[in-house]
Amino acid sequence: MSDLTQMNRAIILTSLLLFTIQLIAQKDRYHFAASYLGLEGEIIQESNSFKSLNSQNQINNTDLPSTLTPRVLIGATHFWGHADFYISIPLSNLKISGNRHASISNQVFTGFRFLPIKSQADHFSPYLGIGFNSKNYQQEGANGNSPLYSNWQWYPEIGLSYRTKKNIVFEIGARYFEKNEYHTYISRDLINSTAVSPLSFSIALKKVVDLTSSYSSEGAQKFLKKMHQKASENNALSAFSIGVGYNALIPLDKTDFASRLPFFNDEIEGNLSPDIGVAYYLHQMDASLRLSFRPLKQKETSYHYTHQLNRNSFAIEAFKFLGDYHGFAPFIGPYVSYDFYRLRESDFGQELIHKTFEKFGYGVVFGWDIRQSNIDYLILRTNLRYTPDLNHKHQGLSFTASQLEFNFIQIVFYPERFKVYKRRNHDHIN
Repeated sequence: MSDLTQMNRAIILTSLLLFTIQLIAQKDRYHFAASYLGLEGEIIQESNSFKSLNSQNQINNTDLPSTLTPRVLIGATHFWGHADFYISIPLSNLKISGNRHASISNQVFTGFRFLPIKSQADHFSPYLGIGFNSKNYQQEGANGNSPLYSNWQWYPEIGLSYRTKKNIVFEIGARYFEKNEYHTYISRDLINSTAVSPLSFSIALKKVVDLTSSYSSEGAQKFLKKMHQKASENNALSAFSIGVGYNALIPLDKTDFASRLPFFNDEIEGNLSPDIGVAYYLHQMDASLRLSFRPLKQKETSYHYTHQLNRNSFAIEAFKFLGDYHGFAPFIGPYVSYDFYRLRESDFGQELIHKTFEKFGYGVVFGWDIRQSNIDYLILRTNLRYTPDLNHKHQGLSFTASQLEFNFIQIVFYPERFKVYKRRNHDHIN
């Protein structure tokens, strides 16, 4: 996967978002976004086959399994119902037909949808979308499991939703995955090509909750004005915050060290990991200084051979917000990190490599906040971190590569602002 291609696509997606902001220039920021939670069922109907070795080392050709994947949907409509940002998290992968010794799965969907007809009560809304996902394939054999083959890719999608008067949304849709072929090893020595279906279909049910729609009332505006004054008097406009979320590590290139083994996957997948941050927000500058911690892990096992790279990263990040588009506040800035690495490899359980060391790193952090006022004590933040290839090597071969970390939803809490709200309510009661 080319770094340049991925960055270009990210730039195009960001440009589309900013263009959407300009198209939908309305004044009421408090109807800008509404959150939702729901369930999705994804179906992949397979008609292809795959090859594997049996216990007599004979090659079998059998049907790939069709699958049903239940998912949890978390997201929000933005830009007054015309845009939808979401993640769709798989809960399991149920094989409903075909051979059970192969596995096809789509991992976490991260997507953006444009709704030409805005989402509103008692209306149908068609949508077009684009998203990012890892489409995975793995098979079992007599000599063990193959590596987890992953095609990270952008996907287009199309669908139709209906929103009831009680803000329940019913949705049907389809996604298309262009990269649907894998060059797989069916043993440590035999290579094969396996194609899977490029389509998946889904049906979803979700509940929309708008917690800020009442903010535009005259009474609410007076309350917010008083809270702003109280926050200013208590030095809570500039304030500390604590952020907690989950982080996905996306490899953008292969590593030479893993690629030295032909039966191994070139791009070692990253696990989901916590993303914890303590920050100080500078109100006058509309900027933040943050200390973050992320325990990152990349691990893969192929035919009893295991490669694992752990990295505990402590980073200092400085980022500046680039305006406030009716509650949508993008930001960007640099970071430097101090990283603790542990590289391990084993074959049939026997440890071959165990190396630990410490290094400095650097990169770019960017993303956006969803904030309804400048005195919110609880906000949602999206963090992305781009780390260039640091070219760390072992035995003359690099085992690190450029990567993207993606934290779609981080909950950010401002304790000092919360105290102002709590004190205001206490004074009002007394």
